[in-house]
Amino acid sequence: MTSTQRLLDRIDGPQDLHRLSDDELQQVAQEVRQLIIDTIGEIGGHFGANLGACELAVAVHSLLDSPNDKVLWDVGHQAYPHKVLTGRRERLNTIRQYGGLAPFCSIAESEHDIMGAGHASTSVGYAVGIKEAMRQGRSPDGKVLAVIGDGAMTGGVAFEAVHLAGGLGTPIVVVLNDNGMSIAPNVGALSRYFNRVRLNPKLWKVREDIEDVLTELPAGIGARFERFGPHVKESLKAFWAPGLWWEELDFAYMGVIDGHDVKALRKAIGEALEAERPVVVHIATVKGKGFAPAEEGDLEGMEKWHAAKPKSISNGAPAAAKKATSAKPAKSPPPQYTKVFGDALVAEARRDERVIGITAAMNSGTGLNILQNEIPERYFDVGIAEQNAVLFAAGLSLQGAKPVCAIYSTFLQRAYDQIVHDVCLQSLNVVFAMDRAGLVGDDGPTHHGAFDIAYLRCLPNMVLMAPRDEAMLHHMLRTAL
Repeated sequence: MTSTQRLLDRIDGPQDLHRLSDDELQQVAQEVRQLIIDTIGEIGGHFGANLGACELAVAVHSLLDSPNDKVLWDVGHQAYPHKVLTGRRERLNTIRQYGGLAPFCSIAESEHDIMGAGHASTSVGYAVGIKEAMRQGRSPDGKVLAVIGDGAMTGGVAFEAVHLAGGLGTPIVVVLNDNGMSIAPNVGALSRYFNRVRLNPKLWKVREDIEDVLTELPAGIGARFERFGPHVKESLKAFWAPGLWWEELDFAYMGVIDGHDVKALRKAIGEALEAERPVVVHIATVKGKGFAPAEEGDLEGMEKWHAAKPKSISNGAPAAAKKATSAKPAKSPPPQYTKVFGDALVAEARRDERVIGITAAMNSGTGLNILQNEIPERYFDVGIAEQNAVLFAAGLSLQGAKPVCAIYSTFLQRAYDQIVHDVCLQSLNVVFAMDRAGLVGDDGPTHHGAFDIAYLRCLPNMVLMAPRDEAMLHHMLRTAL
């Protein structure tokens, strides 16, 4: 199919999706996916999560009247399809570049970007605030829908927002985009719960089946369930079916829905939008959908293709490595700080059994994957929960351990109260290994580590160090521990 034949070329805004059939919308989703593969494979950028969200973006925008209705994308690293469908298709090749599209959602970029983002777990809280403002007449009424990944649901602020929405009865829709991943595979009890549901298709429609069976019991028993035993019936459904956790928090639960079936998505989300209460729509997607190396590589492949480097993909496949054009042997590149830090931490852990490494869902990005592989019993991943990472480290330190919290500078901001109240004021020995300090380039202002010196140097019992090279990093880590 040539570019002139693409349905996508006729989509200049979300309203253009409203007149298309389900089959045509499914085609548009695939065309969006191919555009992302072709474009991001050339220039680089977030990759896997966007490929998994194409059908979702098409379904959502085919149902809602954006920007009058509000669509909020948690983090924003899966919002490329949203950008493509909201008038920015021709500028996708400028994303993450100077003067180009923002790497995440940006209020200043488009009226369809309702919230600025870059950090995880914030969309539900935004959604509750927006809808409550509508209910008070402070802004025109409209539907409010938040898309949040299962990885972001490990962040405590997401739980706080769910708690508030359930308590207020705020009629929002939360689409839980469940692919079992953040950047790395998800961890923790909640992730195991989601996995149990997502990976067992027998549970996907069991709620409806149980409802039908109980209602149709012979000898009038089913009718008695309807009249006298609603709590009994709900208890039986909850025992066997998914969604109990949400329903105990006063959310209606719908799922699990195939996140790559536009028709199924439109049906479920359409019903959820009509409810006058908070609803979660649980969908199952594949990170890297449509790109074979990501799908066939299982979890390792999905993690590797979370982001694509420039010119890393050719015709939907990884680009072939360039052959050397010179007889001179290529110089080995210098080691990256992440690798140097990971090796140094392993060396310190071998020297001192009290050393423990902690990451917040960024094991490979911080170098802690090296410790994970070498000494797994002294490696902890707390999920996207920086506040808890610092508290966990404080507890370890109280008992004589030497915890090292490896967290990106931009994400350490999220745990500021814990750094002040639970580490510095208690004079605890916790090492913060801040990766990505300073200006980080392509990921933009939400990810710059430009404030860490300012917000840490004012704290009591805090020592700041910045290594100039590999040897100094080793010595500084030894000194800190």
